[in-house]
Amino acid sequence: MSRVRRADFVPDVVWVQREDGWFIRLDRKEDQEAWDKLANSDEYVITQVDDGAGTYGADRGIFPTSSSSAPGVIHEMLNLLDLHSGMDVLEIGTGTGFNAALLAESVMPGYITTVEVDESVADHAREALLKAGVSATVVMGDGTCGYEDNAPYDRIICTASALSVPYTWIEQTRPGGRIVLPYTGSFDRGAFLCLIVDGYGGASGKFHGTASFMRLRGHRAGRALWQIWNTADAHTTTTEEYLREPFVEYDAGFALGLLLPGWMTAEREEDDGEILLMSDRVSNSWATVRPANNGSVTYEVHYDGPHRLWVELEAAYRWWTDAGRPDQTRFGTTVTPEGQTFWLDSPDRTLPNGTIRWE
Repeated sequence: MSRVRRADFVPDVVWVQREDGWFIRLDRKEDQEAWDKLANSDEYVITQVDDGAGTYGADRGIFPTSSSSAPGVIHEMLNLLDLHSGMDVLEIGTGTGFNAALLAESVMPGYITTVEVDESVADHAREALLKAGVSATVVMGDGTCGYEDNAPYDRIICTASALSVPYTWIEQTRPGGRIVLPYTGSFDRGAFLCLIVDGYGGASGKFHGTASFMRLRGHRAGRALWQIWNTADAHTTTTEEYLREPFVEYDAGFALGLLLPGWMTAEREEDDGEILLMSDRVSNSWATVRPANNGSVTYEVHYDGPHRLWVELEAAYRWWTDAGRPDQTRFGTTVTPEGQTFWLDSPDRTLPNGTIRWE
């Protein structure tokens, strides 16, 4: 990092969030001092909003879609990656090109291949890397497919969060190689995952630290959760539990995100109080839980679909508390050609229902 300047890769136009939630345009040509301060800071820098679509005009946006991560976070990921001279590395999510330059500096004379899904972002990174004299192949495409032409790789690093580990990455990594990515579960609590490829078609590893990254574009939710449920057509029942902890606390949210893969969850404030929302995209089931308006100790449940999600939530929460409320560092995952399985402490202690099967 002492030899590669992030400011050399940050584009002239970046985005800064205001107190009202909007991201506003910061142009280097219009405010060099503010741009310099941000580009040379230890903070993340938002470099694109709303996929560059300009949905809300040229000067503001609402949804950050590309960034340069904080240098401290990049340093943490590179430590987990354990780079050595001569290694070949695949990066998923080129962004500004800064991370690819750091990778190239670390593995010389190894080679860097970096994949970016957004054409305009890839074009900027390619130009910045060329200007900096960095030798790397910048590919525009879907990073979940890896890049077979330059495989196999000694290391793969992903700079966007994933809901599952694409098996293609395992196939394109040499035996003994590492894959590092930010992993996000169903309750939007993330941690870094470091996998070791075993050479027999699988990979296994544990979670480290905490991580909050933008999603891989193919792993985004198709619709906002509150667009899915419709209480007018729902069934109604009650429950004696109101499990808010997984929705607001990190340890509980991370653990239940592994125990309930494939869910979308959210907490929403309405006029009559907080409401917990949950949806399972596999079974097409959903449920909401809210305090009853009649002052009773029970809570009101609206639901539809074949699964009773609030019951599954309660069972998963009991499993986690019975296990001693373990944090993310005690969990791990194993990826095979059949799917991905989560475990506690060791691969032989698999989580109940904690398996994702490949379609």
